[in-house]
Amino acid sequence: MENASKALIIAGAILISIVIITLGVMIVNNVTDTINNNANLSAQEVAQYNSEFLSYEGRRTGSQVRALLNTVANHNRTQGANDNSRIIIVTTDSIDPNSQDYNITSNWADGRPDGGAATMLTSIRAGLTYTVAFGYDTHSGLITTISIIDQNS
Repeated sequence: MENASKALIIAGAILISIVIITLGVMIVNNVTDTINNNANLSAQEVAQYNSEFLSYEGRRTGSQVRALLNTVANHNRTQGANDNSRIIIVTTDSIDPNSQDYNITSNWADGRPDGGAATMLTSIRAGLTYTVAFGYDTHSGLITTISIIDQNS
């Protein structure tokens, strides 16, 4: 009887040890996932992130491009405030390179929190046609750049 109670105590201790080890592994995995969240996004999370912009891809009117730029500016203010890797950079060939507002060769490296989208609004004209293309991060699949090409030149 004495041996049976010792065996039960040992078995209980082993079960508790297994539970503690399992919890430790789960915590380490969750911390690692949080640190590498961009690299380990599920396909559904990537699709949800990109869906906000994908409807603007291809040939679009100036009004649609302006709506896209507003969307990008809002996105960068909210997402970019928490994570700089989520800022979407916008480039275009429709802005005059001599403009006081923006020099297109800087590739939005001037630290604008909206990725340059607000500056572009004045150069995009309603009724004209533009082509919108996206650049994706090779690791995460998230949209990182948007290129707007003036089709009216």
